Formats: sequence, C-alpha cells, structure tokens
Amino acid sequence: MLLVYTHKLPNNVMGAYGLMFILGIVFGEIGSRVSFIRNWLGGGPIMCIFGPSLMIYFGMLPPESIGLMKDFMKGSPSFFNFFITFLICGAMLSISRRILLQSTLKFLPTVLAAIFGGCILAALGGLVTGYGAVKAVMLLAVPIIGGGVGAGALPLSQIYSQTAAMTTEQMLSVVMPAVVLGNILAILFAIALNRIGKKYPGLTGNGQIMKIDDSELRTALENEKAHRESIPVSIEGLGVGFFISVTFYLAAFAINRFLVPSVHTFVWLILLLTIAKAAKVLPESLEVSTIHWSQTWVKNLLFAALVPIGIAYMNMEQVIAAVSNPAYVIISILTVLGSLLGAGLIGVVLKLFFVESSIAGGLCMANMAQTGDLATLAAAERLELLPYSAYASRIGGSIVLVLAGLLVSAIGLGM
Repeated sequence: MLLVYTHKLPNNVMGAYGLMFILGIVFGEIGSRVSFIRNWLGGGPIMCIFGPSLMIYFGMLPPESIGLMKDFMKGSPSFFNFFITFLICGAMLSISRRILLQSTLKFLPTVLAAIFGGCILAALGGLVTGYGAVKAVMLLAVPIIGGGVGAGALPLSQIYSQTAAMTTEQMLSVVMPAVVLGNILAILFAIALNRIGKKYPGLTGNGQIMKIDDSELRTALENEKAHRESIPVSIEGLGVGFFISVTFYLAAFAINRFLVPSVHTFVWLILLLTIAKAAKVLPESLEVSTIHWSQTWVKNLLFAALVPIGIAYMNMEQVIAAVSNPAYVIISILTVLGSLLGAGLIGVVLKLFFVESSIAGGLCMANMAQTGDLATLAAAERLELLPYSAYASRIGGSIVLVLAGLLVSAIGLGM
C-alpha cells in the first residue's frame, strides 16, 4: 500500500497480484469474521467485490492502480480467462461421468424457463408500476438476462441503436445500470438461496445439481469421490494439471477461431471437457491432477481474484443512479426473481435440486456472465456449478440476443 499511495506500484503483473493479495486478504477477513456480513451479506466474497468498488467511489485508490487492475482483468493477456479456465476444467472433471450427460441435457430447459420467467415478471412489474411492459422487458429484463457486458450489453446496444434515435454509446449508458443492478441482485439472491438450502436440506444437493434416486448409484458416487480425494497432491501432478487446462483451452479457442467464431470459447471448452469425461479420454491420474491444480487456485486465490471484478465491473455511481428510481428497482428484482423461480421450478420437474438449478440456471442468467458467475457462486458457496453457470451465461445469453433482435423489430423499445 506504500507503493500504491506513493504512486510507485509497478505497472505489471507483480504489482497487480500484490494489490489483489492485500485487498483480498483485508476484505476477505472482514467479511469472514464480522458475523452480520458473514451470515447475511455473503461474507468474504461480497466484501472483496464491493469493498474495492467503494474505495473507488470514495476516491481511496489512485487512478493508475485502478487502471492497472482493469487492464489486468480485461486487457491482454486477461487474468480472468486464465483463472476461469482452471476453475471450469477442475469443476467439469470432478463431475461423475454417470450423471454429467443426464444433468447437462436436463439443464437447458431450466435456462429457457429462466428467460421466460424473468421477462414475464418484468412485464407485470412494468404494468403495475406504470413503467410500461414493453419498456420493462426491453430495457431492463433483456439487459439483465442478456449475458453480461462483452457478449451481452455491448452487442445488445448495437442491436437497439439500429431502431432507436441513439448511438450505440448512448444506448449502452441506458442498459448498463440494469446489468450492474441485476448482477448485485443475483449475488444477494444467491446468499438467500444458500441460507434456504441450509434451513431446508431437501431443496439442495450442496453443489450437486441432479437428484439421484438410486441408492446404489449414490453409494458408488460417494465412493468415487472419496477415492479421488484420497489421492495425494504432488508437485508433478500440479504441473500436469496446468498443462491439461491450457491444452483444453487452446483446443477450444482453435475451434472457436476456425469453425464457429460466434460461439464463445468457454462454451467449446465445456463441450470438449464433457466429451473427454464421457468418453474417458483422460486416465484418472490426469483428471485428478487437473482437479488438484484447480483447487490450488480456488483455495488460495479466490478472495484476491474477486478484487479486480469489483474494480473493473462494479460501478457504484451507476448502481446509485439505478436504485434512485423505485420502479426501476422493483422491475429489476422481479426480473431476477422470475429467472430464479423459472429455472428452479422447471428444475424440480426435471429432478434437479431447486437451489442448484435456481442458482446456475436462473441467477447465472441474471448476472454479468463469467465475472458474475464467479461472484454469484462464491456467495452461494457452490463453485462446483461453474460449468452449468457458463452454459447459462453463454448459451442462454446468445438466445436472449437473438430474441432481442426479433422483439425490437416487432414491438420497439417502449421509449
């Protein structure tokens, strides 16, 4: 912090890690130790997101440190792609192949239900508050469930600007507060669902999304997990896990680059890992090594990794401006609640756990894609759901953009 406030923090990866570490430790410890924050506001993960954002709002971080964090998070090379790749690889390979394909096929209907539920409740909220049903859906619901910023708000603003008397930049300033507010609400609802799961254990699989009625299968899965956890961590194994993760990412990137550029790299990454797991492409030793490498980052760097999310993506001025309009807040809450309930209730019909399907299929439709997924799942204490959340953010977000293009031509924006 001496280097930060004397404006001498090195403008490189070492300076970025140093600032992430110290802010992550301080805010993470505050969130974990203060009982009210820990029990009701999401604990350390929430503090690591909102703490740095509030520091910026009150002018407590120098501009060059803010710029360093934003470049580190969103620039090239992107720390976030680096970190999320390890988390996705570990999460996917730790899912039992016996339930991976079943749960994946059942999950898509929950995403569609989340889109429908969010738009329906937003329209009702628009009618009740006088905000307007069309305006509520197009300017609040669609941005909130549209896939975050880079793959959501930015292309959405371009789509909207073609039919409105506004530039893409002006349109972006209209939809961005909804994206930010939806992200915050998704995190808060995730905290609530985590508490509901603790109070009513029958509603949750504690990170496992699919219900397993077969007692023999449940026992086999428990034995499989226990066996995997009994394998000791080795230095060589961590290196192998690093290699496997990078290899899968580059393979997904190659497919995205040469075959279907419009599909996000992380979608291909998840599909490749699903195929590898289902077809037993990797021997157990390589799977376990990749899981150990992923857990090394999660256990040591989660708080630090959330800090640049708060700095780069959480604009408190936009949040304050948004919450000053009661109708805006009510409709945003209804949108996120509708996504949650739509995904959760359809999930129960398809024999998924209500809490897990609500979080991964509903809340991860309403947050800011990968950054929001990480924050939401950390607040819910369910990082195991990261592969499903990525499906919701990317596949669901793409569906929303297509629907937005059709709707804006048919009914306009309601402005």
